[in-house]
Amino acid sequence: MREIFRPFRHLEQRSRSGGFSEVSTNGGWYADCATYWYSQELREGLIRFDGGHMPIIDKLYDVRRRDFLKMAGGSAAAFLFYSKSLGNSASSVSFSDSLVLSKFTEQLPIPPVIDATQGGTFGLAMAPSSHSFHSSIPSTPTWGYGGATYLGPTFNVKRGVPINIEAQNNLGVNPLGFAIDQSLHGAAATDAINPRVSLHLHGGNTAPESDGHPEDTFLPGQSKTYHYTNDQEAANLWYHDHALGITRLNVMAGLAGFYLVRDEFDTGTAGNPIGLPAGAYEVPLVLQDRMFSEDGSMDYPPGPLKIWSPEFFGDVAAVNGKAFPNLDVDRGLYRFRVINGSNARVYNLYLSNNHAFFQIGSDGGLLNAPVSLNRLILAPGERADLLVDFSSYPAGTRITLKNTGPAPFPDGPRSSRRGGSPLKEIMQFTVGSSVGFAEPVPALLRQTPIIPLPSPVRTRNVSLVEIMDMESDEPLMALLNNLPWDTSEIEQPKVDTVEQWNIINTTGDTHPIHLHLVQFQVLSRQRFKVEQYLETYYEHLEHGSFGPHPVPSADAFLTGKPVPPAANEAGWKDTVRANPGEVTSIMVPFGAKAAPGVPFGNSFVGDYVWHCHILEHEDNEMMLPYRVVA
Repeated sequence: MREIFRPFRHLEQRSRSGGFSEVSTNGGWYADCATYWYSQELREGLIRFDGGHMPIIDKLYDVRRRDFLKMAGGSAAAFLFYSKSLGNSASSVSFSDSLVLSKFTEQLPIPPVIDATQGGTFGLAMAPSSHSFHSSIPSTPTWGYGGATYLGPTFNVKRGVPINIEAQNNLGVNPLGFAIDQSLHGAAATDAINPRVSLHLHGGNTAPESDGHPEDTFLPGQSKTYHYTNDQEAANLWYHDHALGITRLNVMAGLAGFYLVRDEFDTGTAGNPIGLPAGAYEVPLVLQDRMFSEDGSMDYPPGPLKIWSPEFFGDVAAVNGKAFPNLDVDRGLYRFRVINGSNARVYNLYLSNNHAFFQIGSDGGLLNAPVSLNRLILAPGERADLLVDFSSYPAGTRITLKNTGPAPFPDGPRSSRRGGSPLKEIMQFTVGSSVGFAEPVPALLRQTPIIPLPSPVRTRNVSLVEIMDMESDEPLMALLNNLPWDTSEIEQPKVDTVEQWNIINTTGDTHPIHLHLVQFQVLSRQRFKVEQYLETYYEHLEHGSFGPHPVPSADAFLTGKPVPPAANEAGWKDTVRANPGEVTSIMVPFGAKAAPGVPFGNSFVGDYVWHCHILEHEDNEMMLPYRVVA
């Protein structure tokens, strides 16, 4: 998706770069990418739509977007689903005017570890703090879990050993409260000083009451106990906030952390049966992009009148909460547990010396065997378990982790002068003289290999759409199945069955689609004729209308042949990249008894959600409930 608005302080700069057609200092907001704007007409109680006027009720930001779309339904060509071209908008997507920070002068911090492998109950307080991202800027107000100034501790848990987490909301003023958009479903002005929270274990096979549902929130002074059975394969999960309408801000403020499931093979200890690096040679890396104001505080671009910004792309790489850090490494093999914890940025990672590395696991656990890579694409919410061998490098060698992923992905501008938001360097590794973990890369990772799931009992078609301004080709919101969050038309898979979900992406960007509760297998991706599909099933609808549901199949519009997943995607996943103009098919087991080899042990029924893990999209309002039924 594309940027609609930018903060007022950026107007002059963006006007010079072509991002705005007009700048006014007369109290007005003028953007070439907006369907409506703040001007004298708005102060007089009118909104202008495509040459006409409509009365405004109360303040603009008090109008919910789905109502806003209905209001616009009578306006000729006010809104359009994704335009005929899959090309990228020419408008700038870079928000940043951060301070210039030195690179690789900060040492990578390692989050503290909570050993929960013996089970029990663990307190996890959410509290305000102050955190230093870089030594050259002042500490900034942040949030953290479990006493951390930013992010949270790593939970080490063991398969089959349940734990309880007593989450306590001790938060106060949101450091990013200025960016709360009350026109988003669920968001309220009180969230700036009395913030709601919801703890979601991303990738966890959990009961509905412990899932961290976006509406299952609690306020400062309140707590909630989450029960995790941990009955699933060893994997790199993570926990983060999931409060409806403010997820992007709560996570950016610091509410995220690692959750590593261990088993009898992947023990996380030295001498483990697989032969994987452990201890100091197993390093968690959460990748985020951030932006800072001149006073060192975290910045985030609110739109004018608190209007939502479609995506956030910062110009500072933060790894484990440090800007452009360095990690001193021994000469040996390292295991990196990587999470893309960014709001919207998709990374295309590689090492500056172009040497190969190995992916050994994906979202839900280990692959059958290591996959040699030179590049790794990782979207928000996705995880990768990597092995990097530094044993052949002489002491003093410096290797940079670099990124070529455009923003938005995959076709965004690749340079700043074209309006892009590149983030080319992430962190540095400096090789020391000590010998580290000297074992080779394991040839085999699993005692029981992953096998394909059986034929589905049902195939569901689900769609990704954007509501666009026809004149500017800019998005106003994003939807799943062209339905709002509070729809009653939801998917209802039957417990202990396998379904095939065909994710039909009619938009111009890649969307990382995450299903709560389950791990699934990627089946294929196939191109389809987007224009014809939209003309057949969507263009006849009145602008501002929802549906249709069930979503029509795209089978009649498919082109070419289905492409199987890459080798490093051929494991268990809970987040999948749905690329533009493609039907991404996944096989989903909705319960432990759905098929042999399912990597989790519970067959829960109840209410869950599925959504795009670009947090700006999730908040507006590319997320829907679904219900597993008996």
